[in-house]
Amino acid sequence: MKKCYFVVISIFIQFCISARPFCVSHRALGFGELENSIAAFRAAMRNDVDAIEFDLLHTKDGKTIVYHDKKLKRLVSGVNCPIGEKVKDLSLSQIQSHCRLINGEPIPTLNDALQVLSHGETKLFIEFKDKPRFSDFELIEEYFKNYPEKVFIISFDGETLRQVNMLRMKSPFYQNVATVKLQKFGYFSKFEDFDMVSAKYIHKKKVKCLQDKGKLVGVYTKDKDSKIKKYLKKGVDFITTNRPRRCLELIFSNKIF
Repeated sequence: MKKCYFVVISIFIQFCISARPFCVSHRALGFGELENSIAAFRAAMRNDVDAIEFDLLHTKDGKTIVYHDKKLKRLVSGVNCPIGEKVKDLSLSQIQSHCRLINGEPIPTLNDALQVLSHGETKLFIEFKDKPRFSDFELIEEYFKNYPEKVFIISFDGETLRQVNMLRMKSPFYQNVATVKLQKFGYFSKFEDFDMVSAKYIHKKKVKCLQDKGKLVGVYTKDKDSKIKKYLKKGVDFITTNRPRRCLELIFSNKIF
């Protein structure tokens, strides 16, 4: 069992005493539904995934939608949908009036997603793809005020995560919400300002070093059996994957924990 030393964030204690690494469903994929869709969230919840990751972007009028790409091109349809335009250059009404996901659903707002996800037991890895709004943090707290341990704020942008650090000075809720720094290469950065690290590539020694400093360490987005096994053997605490069911099977079948 790995030793962990944490000061404030109770969620880390919970994970450190758990018996195994956990798997994060990338964009709620892995159960036959379209990424970042309400159908995908419901399917992942039905299958009792450990955690669901999803992406947020902001429209021209400051509204928050669940969508990964900066441009409305992939995954959308509609006769008058402004395909090829950037989300940040369109209002929410423009998007909602003319575009739908290719599975027929409207593109969900953050509120739409939280209405569904707040009824499940899974953890949420909420990725900000651009600059967050204070209203986003308020909405997350509104839905999860009694369950802050379910919420993880993740980003490649350190300043976004430092906003959570600032919120902790005033909000008991955010004192128990973890920050996850995304980084392509986890070899050299120090990560002192963040609670958790999720890298695309990281050495075993760096994993151990960060864990000794009280960080939880994960990797993204590993789908091949060989890659999942490789990083589990390096001792990571979590893996973000498009194949969460297979990730769990490998954890249990190889008795890595």
